[in-house]
Amino acid sequence: MHRTTDIFQKLIGLLLFTAVSVDAFPARYGAAADDWKLGTEKDGIKVYTRKTEQSKMRTSRAEMFVPVSVDQILSVLNDFNSYGGWFPSCKDARILKRINDHEFMAILTYKTPWPLPNLDCVERVILDRKPGNDTSYIRVKAEPDYAPMVKDVSRVKQMEASWKLISVKGGTYVINEYYSDMGGLVPAWIGNTQAVEIPYNIFSGIKQRIIALFKKK
Repeated sequence: MHRTTDIFQKLIGLLLFTAVSVDAFPARYGAAADDWKLGTEKDGIKVYTRKTEQSKMRTSRAEMFVPVSVDQILSVLNDFNSYGGWFPSCKDARILKRINDHEFMAILTYKTPWPLPNLDCVERVILDRKPGNDTSYIRVKAEPDYAPMVKDVSRVKQMEASWKLISVKGGTYVINEYYSDMGGLVPAWIGNTQAVEIPYNIFSGIKQRIIALFKKK
């Protein structure tokens, strides 16, 4: 039983997207108390969850401040070709098609623990950024039928994520919300137990990468 649970926990970790925050910013940037339940708050990181109408899987939300510009964060998040080198368990990531300067299709392939098949997710990524606006958005949605299925690889059927990047004094305040349903591959009760821990661990790593890439020499 422990081995099975461990496998599912690792699988959940391949797909959760979240972010990190500090307390120095106004409450208007944070999660509304009546919508979200705080799951953890440590080392400057907050992760929230809430129930979703789509399924029994919970939605995750987290927030962060990073002392770099919006442009620098976007350069990391949109560099899909580098994901395989730093994002946990990401075997391969690439752009399938650039629709225009603000929209593209991408596919990410994740290496899963044995005996599960590897997993991929075909995504439409849209950047909404207007000149003179302090806030930028990235919207991500799975489109599983856009690309042919790959042999011996399972595909994520439902996934939605949104990034909100707010330019503030000294850096950027980041908010991310994420929801995914892997079509029964992972039982909801196991997925929900990891809805806080895995985002915290993964995005601690993402935050450190951003700081390492752009810290002042």
